[in-house]
Amino acid sequence: MGRILLITFQQALRSVALTLFPLSFIALFAWATAGSATGNTSDPIRAAIWLWLGGHLIPFELSSASGFTGGALSYLPIGATLFAWLALRSGFRRSSEFLGNHRAARTFIVFWYTAIATVAALLSQDSNIKPNLILTPIFVSLIAISATVNYSAASFERFKFLGYLFMALLGLILLTVSASLVIHFSVVKSLSVVIQPGIMGGLLLTLLQLLYLPNIALSGISYLFGFGFNLGLGTQISPTIFELNSLPAIPILGSLPTSKHPLALIAIVIPILAIALNQLLILISHKSLRARQVETLKTIVPILVPLFAVSYFAGGTLLTQDMSPVGISWWELASAVAALQLIISAIGIYIPATFSYVKLKWSGN
Repeated sequence: MGRILLITFQQALRSVALTLFPLSFIALFAWATAGSATGNTSDPIRAAIWLWLGGHLIPFELSSASGFTGGALSYLPIGATLFAWLALRSGFRRSSEFLGNHRAARTFIVFWYTAIATVAALLSQDSNIKPNLILTPIFVSLIAISATVNYSAASFERFKFLGYLFMALLGLILLTVSASLVIHFSVVKSLSVVIQPGIMGGLLLTLLQLLYLPNIALSGISYLFGFGFNLGLGTQISPTIFELNSLPAIPILGSLPTSKHPLALIAIVIPILAIALNQLLILISHKSLRARQVETLKTIVPILVPLFAVSYFAGGTLLTQDMSPVGISWWELASAVAALQLIISAIGIYIPATFSYVKLKWSGN
């Protein structure tokens, strides 16, 4: 038991170091370049821990300071979790190889990693910025568990098709965003000039925008479904509603629509066809009504659960109350997908079953 605890603790620390050390270097470099009024090196270390926690989507509470009202930071880059996820997966694999026990490796590396993150959130608090101590162990443990799952197992085969189609849709949205950036290049250039980040700041700003691409892609999908997204208090951007008073000085936001585009709703045909195609494959592969029902549930539920989760993280508050809400609603997109699946299932399963039943009864008479 002692060997298991020691090896998993070492690998959990290694997973933390793989992401925290580069962030510490970035924070120290930025601190040394920009200067500091106090000259206290604990400031960039604390900032690196905050960046590391933000990479696990931990929300922050921002207390009031001189001249500013309190706020929060819960709209965080989903793409940043990829680094923590990969580091955790590497630590889990090494633990499994050393121990030869996947269950023990998974259990204890999740425990140690979550414990380290919770302690880091507790120790990094100050009077102005406080990581959420309640959500820290919940979010970190969920990311850690997802990093230790065997995705090559047979149980994942049944919904890989929908997963690949969803990722393809995300890619299509990002291509559309890229095209919009080119079309609105003058707006993007103006936003970049306003910030004047410098060379190092420009690199960091570019990286941050890349990490926010999953958030933007989900906002694009919500836009195609007609729900749209928000960009602050009193705003809404959708194919049929365009309410935007001002634009934050973030270059990638130059890709936003500039008016209403009702014809964009035609794109909802893409997810409808994807769900219908998946349902058709189920109908071909399974003959009995019960088997089709069970397979549909086993296929769609594992997609809806993470969709609700990422939709939750794709919306929130961005520093001030004026920038709340930002992003999409946590329930609208996943609920729309669930409703489409329900309608298509009714058409693809129960209507043919009804016709078969009537035909059987008719031939029996």
